Order: sequence, then structure tokens, then C-alpha cells
Amino acid sequence: MPGFANRLIAFCALIVLCGGGKAVLATELLVAINDAPPYRIVAGEGQEPEFSGIYVEVLKEAASRAGHTLRFDVVPFRRALYLMEEGGADIMLGPNRSAEREKFMYFFDAALPDEPKAIYQSALTPDIRQIEELAGQHVGVLRGASYIDALSSEESIEWVEAADYLTLFRMLNQQYVDAVIVPELLAADLLSDKNLAVRKASLVLRGEPSLIGLSRKSQFFLSREYRGLEKELINMRDDGTFDDIYRRYAGSGS
Repeated sequence: MPGFANRLIAFCALIVLCGGGKAVLATELLVAINDAPPYRIVAGEGQEPEFSGIYVEVLKEAASRAGHTLRFDVVPFRRALYLMEEGGADIMLGPNRSAEREKFMYFFDAALPDEPKAIYQSALTPDIRQIEELAGQHVGVLRGASYIDALSSEESIEWVEAADYLTLFRMLNQQYVDAVIVPELLAADLLSDKNLAVRKASLVLRGEPSLIGLSRKSQFFLSREYRGLEKELINMRDDGTFDDIYRRYAGSGS
């Protein structure tokens, strides 16, 4: 993985002349991304995978409007957090806000659509309807995810972390864990072609706002050039573009 100058080689500035002769600084931004359909979709195994999904399309549109280009680095979620903390990437798509993350990430003032968290359990166990029923259970979560805080009142929960949700579902299928917490749309997409003895519980956790994070060590942040991109994101939220993109994916089951 290229590492020199905190990967700010990705920050290559071009001067583009707009109408009236006004100079606009166009920037290539490096986005740390993992495959998490339908929010972040990485398709293809070759040298040039295709990137799509709800959050990706939101950022692509905002970057296009602001005159910036994007480059993607496919890494596990936990690795993406590390890159953001160290300045090895400019942007991360969809992290929830937390006090710890705010130390190294600036969160754009345009929240993405909330993503409710579903609880999945073995098909052979009684339906989970209340948070209290998770007490004493082994609950699988994505390594590095922050929504453990939503269940912090249940101190007896035994948290089991894995690098990806498919691994967690396989652990649930083998009854190595009692339940898995997963974004609702992502679970539906991931399980659509899998023959696993798991089912969705009645309990669904309220979605926390997902955001677009910018590394505080990124030159894009330090130079304050991010303000134009942030303005476009806010415009897209207000003009309905966010909702249009979300409905397109939610309606198709992608």
C-alpha cells in the first residue's frame, strides 16, 4: 500500500478555470472502503474493481459537483479507521460518530440516511424481542464498529468480533455465537443467496446517523478546501438527492 507522505500523494491539485475565469482547486481524494452492500459495493476481483452503493453514489455525486475526483482503497473496516487516524486516507464512508473518532475525523455536516441495526439469531432459538434477552449471550459484531454503545446497559453481554459480517453469520449458523448485530439492508443483501439456518429477530435497534468522515490529518481538511464538498453534500441532502439514491437501492434489494 503506498505510504509516502501519509498517502497525500493522493492529494494532487489541478487548477481548473470556470466561467468568469475563477480558479477552482480540484483534488483527488483517497477513500478507504470495504464491501458492505448496499451501502458500499466493491464489485470485481481484478485490478480495477467497480465501486457503487448508497454511500458511494452520494460521495461521487458530491465530488462531481464540487469538481473533485475519487480514488478507492479496499481495506477491512478496522483498517479504514486506522488509515483515517494516521492520515493514510482522506475519506471514510458511513462511520457513526463517537467521541473517540472525533479526535481524528471531521464529520461532514450532512448525515446519510439512518441504517437500523437488525438482530439475527439461530433459526432454532426463541425470538428475541427485547434488549434484556441478550443478557449473558455471545453477540457477534463487526470489528471496530461503534454500535456496541447502544447496548452498554447490558454489561453481561459477551461481545465477539469478526472482520466481516459473512464470518459472523457463519459463526451464528454453527452456533458459535447466539446473535449477530448487522445493518438491516446489508443483512438482506448478504443473506439473499446463502443457505444458512439463521433468521431475523423481532428486535431491531434504532439506526444511528451514518456520516462521511474526513481525516483531520488530510491536507484536504487542513487546507479547509473540504468546505466546497461539504456545501454540495448539504445541498444534496436538502434537494432530495440523498433520499432518491437511498430509495433506488432499498427498493431494488441490491
